[in-house]
Amino acid sequence: MKKVGIFYFSGTGNTEIIAKLLAASYQQKQMDVELFRLEDIVNHKKPLILTDFDLIGVGHPVLGFGASGITEQFTKMLPVCSGMKTFVFKTASSAHYINHGASHTVINEMAKKGYQVFHNSILAMPCNCFVQYDDRLNKQLYIAAIKKVEKIVLETINDQPRELKINGFLNRLLQVLYYGEEHYGAKYFAQGLAISDRCTRCGKCVRNCPTLNISETKGHITFGSNCLWCMRCIYACPNHAIQAKNLTRCVLDRYTGGFNIDQLLNNPTLSGDYVTEKSTGYYKHFIKYFNE
Repeated sequence: MKKVGIFYFSGTGNTEIIAKLLAASYQQKQMDVELFRLEDIVNHKKPLILTDFDLIGVGHPVLGFGASGITEQFTKMLPVCSGMKTFVFKTASSAHYINHGASHTVINEMAKKGYQVFHNSILAMPCNCFVQYDDRLNKQLYIAAIKKVEKIVLETINDQPRELKINGFLNRLLQVLYYGEEHYGAKYFAQGLAISDRCTRCGKCVRNCPTLNISETKGHITFGSNCLWCMRCIYACPNHAIQAKNLTRCVLDRYTGGFNIDQLLNNPTLSGDYVTEKSTGYYKHFIKYFNE
């Protein structure tokens, strides 16, 4: 029996959903699978041991055209190896060409250390920042993701390569934007985070912050500047008690608390066919994604 290790970072839950779908699919094919959250490795809560795996996968959301600092930290911690087969998967609000290079630095770092990164994929998931998708599209994206996960599993089991191409100059430009957003935009966003009187001091945000940026001292919740702008704290708060005072439009209040895949998939009133062959404008580019 082959063993697969899936290492992933997920802000608001989309990448975690894909990681779990991948794990379930590998297990159905009689493969042993183990899941790891990247922050548990980076923050030394779990040891990084790869010798038991025949195949590893690294997953992350696309944050500002990049892989996020925590994903890059993880790849820098990886030990040197000799050709371990590796696949990369990413989630974004769109599988558009402009997001294809988001794993560029991660793949390069792993390749330098001897990892054979032969498969690189992107999955479109419900948008969690600035733009609120219609729930019919959200359901359609989830249904498509389930099918695409099966394809990823079959391709990686059969050593079938997959590459996402992007123009080199455009990719370099997008990387500049990404680093600007993560290093400056995220700090500005974090400076505006505040706790409302709905807070019960349950400590969930403190425990779950991937960069350990949230702390509690004498009953007061405080936010530092080491923020990824992943918005996990806001969306996962059970009391909707964390508010953003800077860049407020990036937070979709309707989804505070996280996305609920079961609620969408099991809602008979949602048709799941928002994008069709007749779609125009922004949503037209999804047609090719759904047909692939």
